[in-house]
Parts: sequence; structure tokens; C-alpha cells
Amino acid sequence: MKHLLGFTLISMLLMGCSQFKTTKVIAPVNLQKPVQLEEDQQEAEPSDVEKLATSESRKMLLGKWYGIRKTADGGQKEWLTERSADGTYRVDFRFVAADGTARSQSEVGFWGVSGDIYFRIFRGWVTVEGMKPADPTVAEHYDAYKIEGLDDSYFNYVHKSRGQQYTVRKMPGDFRLPITVKNQETEPLTFSY
Repeated sequence: MKHLLGFTLISMLLMGCSQFKTTKVIAPVNLQKPVQLEEDQQEAEPSDVEKLATSESRKMLLGKWYGIRKTADGGQKEWLTERSADGTYRVDFRFVAADGTARSQSEVGFWGVSGDIYFRIFRGWVTVEGMKPADPTVAEHYDAYKIEGLDDSYFNYVHKSRGQQYTVRKMPGDFRLPITVKNQETEPLTFSY
């Protein structure tokens, strides 16, 4: 009799629990995809970039890196990115149009490396008046790049969504990109946060 009473009580409790609704979302499962056992999975040999430890590649990316490329209008775009150990970066751009007019722009943000992925989080522009913050809800302010090559002299990387490839060269610590303010050459603006 005790067993029957216990079984009835547990059954009623379990039936009562089934009335509770849950908001937990269960991810769909692709039943068409065959399941592979771990021992059946063969991984490809990692590339030299993938073998490079994140901390090692992070140290290599510190300092100043210079890039240059032609623009569609026949001018050129130059940039100098300076990455700091605290995870911040500053990039100075210099755009020279085909007619020789130049303009400059400086940006700041955060950067990092995870495996063979280099990423940047753009936080704002440096202006003569100070920093103009960027809207953090804009998806284009978050960039991820696949590291294609990295050594003491060159860094080659590809934007993950746009597919654009960049190659930059490591520069000495005292290297500066000329900054144009109102069409006059001046020293780069300074900014810290």
C-alpha cells in the first residue's frame, strides 16, 4: 500500500510539472548531416600561421605598421597603425587625390588576436577638438581578419566578410605619417584614453 501511495504521489508531481511552460530555445539539429566520431575525424595539418601562438602573434603585432595602396580615382591611400600592449590602437590615414590634394583622418579603438584571427573594434575619430565617438551599434565598426602571413617585417591579412587583402610593413618606432590639417603639413595629432 505504501508503494502504491508513493507511486501515485510521484506520478501526480510529474504530471503537474508538465504544465509548466519554458522559454528555453532549443537549437535545431540537422538530421541530414552524418555524425562523425572523434576518431574518424582527420584534421588537416595546421598552417604556419595557425601554429603561431596567439600570445606570440600578439607581441609581433605591437608597434607601428605602414600600408599604402592606389585608390579608384587614381590617388593613393596610406595608413599607419600603431598597436599598444594594452589592446588599444590608433590608425592615421592620409588620402592623396589624383590632383594632389590631401586629407587626413585618425581613428582609435581596440584590437586583439585569437588564433589566426586579427580583430578590431573601432571606437571613434580623433579630431582637433578631441575624440568624436563612433556609434557602437554599427556593425561595420567591428572587423575580423584572417591572418595570412606574419613575421618581424610584414603582416598580410584578409577581411573576413569583404575579402579585401592588406599587406603592411613594420616601421621603426619614430616613423610618422604626415597629417594634413586644412591642407598644411603638421605633426600628427595626439590622443590618449
